[in-house]
Amino acid sequence: MTPDGSAAARPYHVHVSDPETFDPGGRFRAEVAASLLDDPMPGIEVLAERLGLPADQVAHHALVRWMAAGAEALLAAPPEMLVALRDAADAGDVDRVKGITDALLAGWDG
Repeated sequence: MTPDGSAAARPYHVHVSDPETFDPGGRFRAEVAASLLDDPMPGIEVLAERLGLPADQVAHHALVRWMAAGAEALLAAPPEMLVALRDAADAGDVDRVKGITDALLAGWDG
């Protein structure tokens, strides 16, 4: 908590200088570009209005839940990131290993 009683933001830092190292083949970047064709705000605004909350708080909550779901999905799905990490290590690609490690540790407070 901050001194004014609001929740303190937790930083999510991933130190990758080359996007290709973090997103090989650009699949995630392509999905981001394609998602720009949709506007989620009308749905968020309706939900916010019905809940009596500001739309930006509802959007923030949706993003927090989405980030948390990624961690939960790792427990339920094949360890895609670990397989990528193993493949990068086997190939001797130290930069890619560092990028994947940064992604796995993003947001960890340890």
